[in-house]
Amino acid sequence: MTFDSSKPSLVQSVQNSMVKHAYSLKVPKKLKIAEDFLCEGFHLVQEAFKSDLKLRFIFATKEGLSHPDGLEIQELAKRNKVRCFEVTPQIISYLSDTVSPQGMLAVVKKIDSTLPSQAEGLYLAVDQVQDAGNMGTLFRSAEAFGVKHIFLTEGCCDPFNPKVVRAAMGSLFRVPYAVGKTWNEYMEWAKENQVNSYALTLEGSKSLLETKFSNKSMVWVGSEGAGLPKELSDACTDRVLIPMTGQVESLNVSVAASIALFQAGLKISR
Repeated sequence: MTFDSSKPSLVQSVQNSMVKHAYSLKVPKKLKIAEDFLCEGFHLVQEAFKSDLKLRFIFATKEGLSHPDGLEIQELAKRNKVRCFEVTPQIISYLSDTVSPQGMLAVVKKIDSTLPSQAEGLYLAVDQVQDAGNMGTLFRSAEAFGVKHIFLTEGCCDPFNPKVVRAAMGSLFRVPYAVGKTWNEYMEWAKENQVNSYALTLEGSKSLLETKFSNKSMVWVGSEGAGLPKELSDACTDRVLIPMTGQVESLNVSVAASIALFQAGLKISR
């Protein structure tokens, strides 16, 4: 089928097959087995193009298409042979995961889950983190602080959950990840590749400031409530504590991970 660069076709019914497919990506069970995910808002659709992802199609309202960012996206779509469709505001609201939709979203092919082909640098390993906002922030911080790969254990929030995609602000598209294995399997990979592992825990035996990270380092963070399993912490090279003052007992997992990755990245780069 040849690409038609003419005015976007109008889609008005939620019974349309493309609308049905897009809506199915909001349903966790269907999203998990689907090959695609939803990417909502001007910035994220632009980031998907910039990151060379495969966009299946784009839905936008008349206002979204006429917005300056919408016009830029249409040019990107033409160059990349991606179909744009004008839809009603009601359809955008039906598909949107936000209170005030911008009027544009895309259906995008998922990035494949992989293990690193070689071990070098800083890694982030995440166990049982289920909050979508935290997961998105973890991807964003990982990119900011030079993480080469993210490992997500079974039970973690789906990285393509719409809230994760939004919170990651495009970092999800650029930081490679592995998903769906147990922590034991990731630790086995680390041992085979001589990667030192560091458990970030309130019962840490070393201060983060005193920890000597190697040039192959995996930082482990755990769930919002329970933290890391004792068996996992004990299996790591070191258990690391973030020193805190006052009466604060713990930090949000994404905040704690960000601090640890920043510190580890500094020491590895020296």
